[in-house]
Amino acid sequence: MLGPHTEIYGLITPGDWVDFFRHVSEPYEGLLVPESDDRDLKSLLIPKVMAAKEKFDVVFQPNYQPPDVGDWKKDDERLPDSSQPFYLRANTGPRWMLGGVMSRPFITTTQSNGVCAISSIESSCEYGPSLLSKNMTFYDVDHCLCIQEGTLVVRLKDLADAVFREGETVVIPAGQTFALAFDSRYVRVWSFTDGNGIESLVHRLGKPFEGVVLPDRELEWDSAHVESVAKELNVDISL
Repeated sequence: MLGPHTEIYGLITPGDWVDFFRHVSEPYEGLLVPESDDRDLKSLLIPKVMAAKEKFDVVFQPNYQPPDVGDWKKDDERLPDSSQPFYLRANTGPRWMLGGVMSRPFITTTQSNGVCAISSIESSCEYGPSLLSKNMTFYDVDHCLCIQEGTLVVRLKDLADAVFREGETVVIPAGQTFALAFDSRYVRVWSFTDGNGIESLVHRLGKPFEGVVLPDRELEWDSAHVESVAKELNVDISL
């Protein structure tokens, strides 16, 4: 955390570790925050934190020495080809377009040794329906979709459409049939998956994209390989 105000967006798994934060926190029923609370934070938190070490599998490293701050390198603007530590500079890295859907991966299963993938999925209602608008069933992969901007419509099979907006999250378990519709001029969704998810469809069926923002018109794409890619990913797509 490099500044007085740092925002961290993280997914916790296994989920029971979130109880650590419940343990060290206090109930508060006010509107936002207790602005006049001037208690010493260290004396308040440290005893709770130390008591939580064993119960919540928290391992503290008080003598950790962070690396020196250095200049960005070109290697920090690409994803490595194997599982290894890496930095990815903001607004850099690879981008793919599948029709009118862009994927900007932060990490793929290549870098995580098959554990997970995180990508920014972006599109617009100005484009026509996409492949992700079709009913899809990922039999092995859970999806957690966190809406950063715009409006995303999630259609679960045999259920009414569900509308999600900025700040909201939807979890779609493996085996659940779903389809996505981008319902505003610009939609940006962070997709967290425990394997190859919707981002893999964009990467394998789409094309590398040199631009930084969504193009004015969706790109043409070839649907000839949809069935073979879907079979490889163990995904059923209703074409």
